[in-house]
Amino acid sequence: MPLYASGLRKIRSNLLQIEAGQKPFIVAVGFFTPEQLCQINAARISSGFPALRPEIKFHGGHLYRSRCLKDSYTVDQVIEQIESAFSKESVVDSSRPSVVLYNPTPRMDREGNLVTDKVVFECTGMYPYALLYSVVPKGDGKKKPTKATGSLGE
Repeated sequence: MPLYASGLRKIRSNLLQIEAGQKPFIVAVGFFTPEQLCQINAARISSGFPALRPEIKFHGGHLYRSRCLKDSYTVDQVIEQIESAFSKESVVDSSRPSVVLYNPTPRMDREGNLVTDKVVFECTGMYPYALLYSVVPKGDGKKKPTKATGSLGE
């Protein structure tokens, strides 16, 4: 797993600090495997962006707002999502312009949904490091499908 032994503890600590109204420090929580980093950097360089270093940093502000406040997940549920997304089976999603890692093996969440967890990284603000920005539990049933509409008023 590309999280440090203390990675999940540091992530939980930051999320709980945010929940308590405190401002956490940016911490190192893990790393990209050599294979992941090679694939990520090849895509970045071909798009005109500089290569990243392997270490992954974490703050948690956006993740807490989007998953805990907006989607009503608990910190424990977010930790489960991150742990799944950082599985040893996780792969780089090269179909996306942003850096995304996902676990291709769905897990059963607490509500009985088969969920594919993705972790999204922000790669400019902490350059040359990637910042664990968000986690997306695809298939959780919380996102409404987009509705195609015709003209206004339909």
